[in-house]
Amino acid sequence: MDNKGFGLIEIFIILLIAFLYLMAARVDGAELTEDDLQKIKFTCYCPESCPGTVTASGTKVREGIMAASAEHLGDGAMLYLMDGTFLGYYECLDTGGSPGIKSGHVIDVWAPDLNKAKDLMALTRGEVMIRWIEAPKG
Repeated sequence: MDNKGFGLIEIFIILLIAFLYLMAARVDGAELTEDDLQKIKFTCYCPESCPGTVTASGTKVREGIMAASAEHLGDGAMLYLMDGTFLGYYECLDTGGSPGIKSGHVIDVWAPDLNKAKDLMALTRGEVMIRWIEAPKG
């Protein structure tokens, strides 16, 4: 089959990679102060532990989503390991049910399966640094 160009999927993937690259470059070049970052407990949820498929915001679960206190619903966050390594950008599209999440002391990141959740827990050791990015209001 003779492919004469990029399809929509390929263009989407290229744009996604470019966006992630720019976000990582922006994060790497940014001076982070302790005022920007907050230490927070980190947990994961996955289909095995939480079989629901829709978040509190009405969004279908997927990687890149986390649950946090309701005051952050709709906000984004950049997560860092305790050594300062960038872990990823996550959207707060779920609120979770545990007292720790509701009180704002815990975030709960969605993982596609139990093995990925265990890997993330091992990597973070249950704590991360978080920089909240508030969603535009209005």
